[in-house]
Amino acid sequence: THSLLEFPQLAADLGYDHLQLTPHADFLPFFGHPKADDRLVADLRAACRAAGVQIASVLPVLRWSSPDPDAREAAVRYWKRAVRMTVDLGVQQMNTEFSGRPELSEESERAFYRSMEELLPLVEAEGVHIAIDPHPDDFVEQGLAAWRVIRGVNSPNLGFAYV
Repeated sequence: THSLLEFPQLAADLGYDHLQLTPHADFLPFFGHPKADDRLVADLRAACRAAGVQIASVLPVLRWSSPDPDAREAAVRYWKRAVRMTVDLGVQQMNTEFSGRPELSEESERAFYRSMEELLPLVEAEGVHIAIDPHPDDFVEQGLAAWRVIRGVNSPNLGFAYV
């Protein structure tokens, strides 16, 4: 019921000083290409400043672990734009899910690591930290298994989101 640019003031009116930017049709929709241009990103940053609210984290949900090569490659492109938008907002924390498919866990894990090889240079250069939640219906759903996958990336910019 609220536009993207209304969220900072709404959060402030409800007594919050931080918000997590979850998937939104005008910003980072579920599984799709980011829909915000540089002007909207700047307007959102200004709306946050005007409301006295900070964005604690940005949460894209994209198919970066998809065993389908086309879907995975598209998700990596979307992630690159999402990282740049996050940095332009002045935010360093991103939260997400593994995605992929549990019935194709080996293929999905390979896709995840391939995506990491492409994304980590940008993520590390920008100083962004990504925390991953092992979510139901992802290729890895259990905490310890997820921690092992994350550890295997070998980057201080990647961590675990306990939900």
